[in-house]
Amino acid sequence: MHEQREWLRVTLSCIGDAVITTDTKGCITFLNPVAQFLTGWTQEGAAGLPLESVFKIVNEESRRTVENPATRALREGVVVGLAHHTLLISKDGTERPIDDSAAPIRNASGEVAGVVLVFRDITERRRAEQLIQDTLSYAENIIATLREPFIVLDNNLRIKTANRCFYETFRVSPEETENQFIYDLGNRQWNIPKLRALLEEVLSDNHPVHDFEVEHTFQTIGRKIMLLNACRFVSVDIRLNLMLLAIEDVTERKQVEAAVEDSELRYRRLFETTHDAILILDAGTKKILDANPFIEDLLGYSQAEFVGKELWQLGLLRDVEESKAAFRELQEQGYIRYENLPLETKDGRKVEVEFVSNLYQVEHTPIIQCNIRDITERSRLERQTHEQAEALAELHQRKDEFLAMLSHELRNPLS
Repeated sequence: MHEQREWLRVTLSCIGDAVITTDTKGCITFLNPVAQFLTGWTQEGAAGLPLESVFKIVNEESRRTVENPATRALREGVVVGLAHHTLLISKDGTERPIDDSAAPIRNASGEVAGVVLVFRDITERRRAEQLIQDTLSYAENIIATLREPFIVLDNNLRIKTANRCFYETFRVSPEETENQFIYDLGNRQWNIPKLRALLEEVLSDNHPVHDFEVEHTFQTIGRKIMLLNACRFVSVDIRLNLMLLAIEDVTERKQVEAAVEDSELRYRRLFETTHDAILILDAGTKKILDANPFIEDLLGYSQAEFVGKELWQLGLLRDVEESKAAFRELQEQGYIRYENLPLETKDGRKVEVEFVSNLYQVEHTPIIQCNIRDITERSRLERQTHEQAEALAELHQRKDEFLAMLSHELRNPLS
C-alpha cells in the first residue's frame, strides 16, 4: 500500500497540470509542484488548510468569488468543470486565467474519500486566442473595406462570409448568403460553368487563379463581365481550410474599352481614307509619330520615311530656324496656317499645298496634327482664271480704243 501511494505521489508530481487533493472535509492533502507554483503555496504550508484558502478563484469580468468545483464534487459525487473566465489568485496576488475540473476520489468500497482538482494556466492559450481573434478582426476589417466583392468559402464551397460590397453588388443579404452552397446562391444564378471550372482547379492543385474572366447574366443585375481571383488559405495545423474569392466587376470598363476601340477604329478609317495628307507629331520632340497613306500619293515618301523625322528634314519647312519659329507660333496660338506652301516631291515635282497645324492634348500629352491639302490644281485654275481675266481686260481696252478711234474718224471725215 505504501509503495502504491508513493508511486501515485511521484506520478502526480510529474504531470504537467496542477493537481490538488483534499480529504472529505475539503482540507488539502497534496499539491504537486505545478500547483505549488501557480498557487504560491508549498506542500508544507498548504497541508491541512481548507481548499478555499489556497485555491482562490474569481470571475474574470465580475470579480465575484466563484464556487469551488471541488466543493460541489464532494457534495454531489460528480465530476465538475470550472466556469469560463475564471481567474486564480495566487498567494502573492498574481492573477492567472485557468480552466480546471474536480472529481471525487472513491475508496475500494465506492465511498467518497476526497476530491482531486486538476487545473492549468491558460494565459498563453488566452493570448494566442486573442491574437487569433485580433487577426480575424483585422482581416475582416480589411475585407469589409475592399471596393470589390469578396467572399470566403470553406472546403465544401459553402460561403463562410462575404463583404458589404458583395451584398450590395449582387443584391443579397447575409442571411441568404452565409453557409449556402455557392452554386445554390440566388436561385442557382451562381451555377456558372466557368466558375465551377475555376473553383475545381483551385481545389485540385492549390494554385491561385488570377484574372479569370467570366461573363454571365444575373437575374437581379443583368449581364456582367467579372474578373475572378481565387486562392486557398490553409492554416498551419490544417484545421482551417478556406478559399478566398475576389470578384471584380469590369463590365463598365469593358464597355468603355469597346467604345474607345470603336472610336479609334473610326478615326483610323478616316485617317487612312481621307484625301488630305495627315501627319501626327509629338509636340515635345517635334518628330513625326504617324502619317496616313495619302502622304505617299502627295509627296512620294513612304510612311516609314516620315516617322521619326522633323518637318524641316522633309522639306516641309525650309530649315531648323523656320521650324522653331513655326513651333513657337503654334504653341502660343495653338494653330498655324500656310495658304500656299510650295513643296517638292521625292521625284522633284513641284506641288502647292495648304498647310494647317493644330495643337491639342491626347491623354495629357501635347500632340500636333498637320493637315496638308494639295492645291496645285486649284492654284493652276486660279492662275488660268487670272490670266483669262487679264486677257479679257486687254481685249476690252483694245475694243475701247478702236471705238474711240472710229468715233473720231466719223466726226472728222477725210477731205
